[in-house]
Amino acid sequence: MVNNIVKSFKFANNNRDLLVVTKDCKVKFFSLLKYEGILLREVANCHRGAITGLDVSLNSNYMLTGGEDNMLKIWDYEAQKTVPFFFQSFIGHTYPLSSIIFNPRNNNQIISVGERDGIFIWDFNGEVETENQVPPLAG
Repeated sequence: MVNNIVKSFKFANNNRDLLVVTKDCKVKFFSLLKYEGILLREVANCHRGAITGLDVSLNSNYMLTGGEDNMLKIWDYEAQKTVPFFFQSFIGHTYPLSSIIFNPRNNNQIISVGERDGIFIWDFNGEVETENQVPPLAG
């Protein structure tokens, strides 16, 4: 990673990927299956401004990013291999995010901290089947 300034990094819970946040507002994915990291892909322009937080769900299906743009975004981890990238924004903070995390005891809960507007707890239903789901068509 010559000429890149690393701001933070996170190991994915799948024990094979390393995610790196660079100063140029990119998230880079490296495979650690070999002796040296192999760049798998990168996501650019995640936020309007710096990326201030990164986390991966316990089952490695989702990635969180938080930014100076006051936004929390959740990304489908596997869908990022294709374009366009699939993400959902959580809007509520009025100041830049300083920390984000999946609740380690509940994969369906996200906790975010804004610089001056406190702690937010978000319900995330990406892994939950609801009773109101439409059954598949018989055919």
